[in-house]
Amino acid sequence: MRHNLTLMRLTAMHPPGRHVDTDDHRARRAAAWAWSREETERRIRAERPDAAAELEPPDTFSDEYATRLFLAQIRPDADPEATGPRSQTVRGLLCGACAGWREPPTSAEFYDAMRAENPTDRQLAVAGVLVNEASFDELLNAHTEGAFTWRQLARAAGKRGYVPPGRIRWINAFATRPTQRGWKP
Repeated sequence: MRHNLTLMRLTAMHPPGRHVDTDDHRARRAAAWAWSREETERRIRAERPDAAAELEPPDTFSDEYATRLFLAQIRPDADPEATGPRSQTVRGLLCGACAGWREPPTSAEFYDAMRAENPTDRQLAVAGVLVNEASFDELLNAHTEGAFTWRQLARAAGKRGYVPPGRIRWINAFATRPTQRGWKP
């Protein structure tokens, strides 16, 4: 309960016998309680995986690829040649998630599926592997390796139909913040 500790600091708790009740302290205490209520409600909403969520429009997401310099900074062990259509993260994900497919997709096929304007059923299924089955670490690594932009991921998720609400909230929260703050990889 980290916010309770902050609440105690904000309310300016005094040792017994030294209680000071001024207008300033009452205002600070009221602000602290208001903040605590808002924070508690926000955390309850965020922790409900079944709560409905709506994907932001794709145009609100960054359409820039991560640079090789960014890849080297974030993952110094990554092979700079295993990026884009040769993404090692996507290759590993497809090998595991599509093991039962009659014709397992390649990372190059995935690369094309993420960019398709009018995807075929197979392209929707291939993009859906990443959208629905990838862990958050795999999504971050695949983006860092240049397999897709956040806008392409949002567009693929929108075309997919059903995406779990927790995944939608994660995509919305992570992908829209960097461009709002002026951050660029």
